[in-house]
Amino acid sequence: MMASSNEIMARLMALKPSHVQPRFRNAAELMEFHSAEAMKNSQLVTDRNRQARMEKIIGRSGIQPLHRECSFTNYAVETPEQQAALDAAKQYLQAFGQTYGGFIFSGNTGTGKNHLATAIARNLMKRGKSVMIVTVGELFEKFRRTYAKDSPVKEADLMRDVCKLDLLVLDEIGVQKGSEHEINLLTQIIDRRQLQLKPTGMLTNKTYSELVELLGERIMDRQSNGGVWVSFPWQSRRALKGGRI
Repeated sequence: MMASSNEIMARLMALKPSHVQPRFRNAAELMEFHSAEAMKNSQLVTDRNRQARMEKIIGRSGIQPLHRECSFTNYAVETPEQQAALDAAKQYLQAFGQTYGGFIFSGNTGTGKNHLATAIARNLMKRGKSVMIVTVGELFEKFRRTYAKDSPVKEADLMRDVCKLDLLVLDEIGVQKGSEHEINLLTQIIDRRQLQLKPTGMLTNKTYSELVELLGERIMDRQSNGGVWVSFPWQSRRALKGGRI
């Protein structure tokens, strides 16, 4: 007669050296572990599929080709303010998943906002997280395409995948005025992600008060709760050195 799982576990426990502490004390704990691992693997597959769908819709990987080599190690630090920005980005990555606030990198173009946002994104993608860095204008264009009758991607499907990404980084917030519909779409995306506890990164040249005027006080309050604001007040390094910022 075939032995039960509990009997097999009991025999294994009897054979183990006295100094060895088993990870599982009975068959129920072993089954619980396998069930938890199966759920993790299922979620990982779901996230990878979502990443693949988003990349197909956007027409590129989650990171712009210009920034694919950006990392924390090759971020040039020349001032205390730049060191503070680097430290804040590293701390945000370290705490990712513990809080659900986003990050806001504010400063002029060429100051390194994209570099540090990409460094965060690359590290999260190595962990199997789904991440997309996209300009607001590019995202608006993808939504406009869904409005066509023959579009293979429906607006509701794109909205669902955008809002379920582990991290969405929106670049150039406030650079273009945008129609009332586009501003409503932007706030809807950020609002839905916040309600689903999905953090959003923002790259902008706007001040806090200007973003409140653009996105609303409620969204900015949620964005700041558990999140981080980093200022990039220095002159463009790209203009000075022709670097990749």
